[in-house]
Amino acid sequence: MTSTHAHQPGTVTAAYLRCFPYDIWRMALHVRALEVHADVLGLHPPHVFLDNGVSHRMVQPQLRRLLAQASVGAIHTVLVPGPWVFSLDDRRSGAVTAFLRAAGAQVVELPHDRDVWTALAVRSRAAAV
Repeated sequence: MTSTHAHQPGTVTAAYLRCFPYDIWRMALHVRALEVHADVLGLHPPHVFLDNGVSHRMVQPQLRRLLAQASVGAIHTVLVPGPWVFSLDDRRSGAVTAFLRAAGAQVVELPHDRDVWTALAVRSRAAAV
């Protein structure tokens, strides 16, 4: 059965990742961790915005797309490994986070607790079986 929930305004779960230098694996482990965390939280699988090979000092085209969609209320939740993914400059990453929240999106970081990561890995393996 196909759900239309993910296509309604404000219900989309997004994930943002940025990697520099370029990652030939396209950050597959990080994407999977964000997908599992979305599942744990009861969210839809995230639409991934990936700026691969893009320095925080450069224009980040996928971040711009994410911000544009959030600005019109299309994004409900943004999953990130941490605020540093937006920029290594604390003021800039804080400004991006504030913009997303002002647009009505919840910014959710992956847990930093090792036990939680172990639980995510176990759940991921169980889902793959």
